[in-house]
Amino acid sequence: MSKDLELYKIFHTVAFYKNISHAAESLYISQPAVSKSIKKLETILDVKLFSRGSKGVTLTTEGQIFYEYIQKALHIISDGENLLTELKSKKQGMITIGVSTVLCKHFLLSHLKPFMNEYPEIKIKIINKTTFDTLKNIDQGIIDFGIVSRPFNITPYTFIKLGDIQDIFVAEKEYLKSLQIVQPNDIFSKGILMLLESDNITRQYVDQFFAENNIFMKPEIEINTMDFLIEFAKIGLGITVVIKNFIEKDLEEERLIEIPVSPAMPPREVGIIFDKKKTLSIATQTFLSYLQSRS
Repeated sequence: MSKDLELYKIFHTVAFYKNISHAAESLYISQPAVSKSIKKLETILDVKLFSRGSKGVTLTTEGQIFYEYIQKALHIISDGENLLTELKSKKQGMITIGVSTVLCKHFLLSHLKPFMNEYPEIKIKIINKTTFDTLKNIDQGIIDFGIVSRPFNITPYTFIKLGDIQDIFVAEKEYLKSLQIVQPNDIFSKGILMLLESDNITRQYVDQFFAENNIFMKPEIEINTMDFLIEFAKIGLGITVVIKNFIEKDLEEERLIEIPVSPAMPPREVGIIFDKKKTLSIATQTFLSYLQSRS
């Protein structure tokens, strides 16, 4: 197969016009150049493509068969060029995002609708998994990027910070009163602790905080969703750790009370993460730029 696409274009144009002079005018090249290109293609393929006559040229049987394939190929190429134009103008595109339930509900959702209003032709697919599953999906090329909280080893990835989140201890007001807390860390000896399951990155962050501060306390309730922990705390089942940024209204209306501990848990970063070696699509770059502009 010839690697010179230009020869195919010239062949297609001559076959369309059935006249070398008209084809040359259409292609803005000389008539001898067109004739030379057709001869070169016939030599490469070792097949006669045209029959010459006084009124022009006509396709041979083999030329007609070849023309039908070239026509399809050139249409596909044209469609590809048009699609790239639409992608560059952000009129097309597909983005696959990995995100945990908590970050999806409390962080991502607020950004989705405005973005989709601005770029209605870009389709977004969300894969709702834990942070560690999101990292696996990045490694396997299943998603374009993830939205995650740190800490963890990000060496194989590019991480773009979007903001900070603060983990805090909370409980329902009457439950907290019943504990008769005197010192800030009395909750660790007097309260019932409710945490996320051990394979959750927030839970691992809490466990790390406990270990670094010599706090020995095992949760009596473990569950896989922070929203349930929040609701359990609201009905006075115990103390839990939640992300302060996502329960500000509950704190303002005192449905939950923040419990100071010493030392306080340090803040964590929330951001975009993707494979360092991955070339991001135009649609994905557009969404990342949008998120950064709003952070």
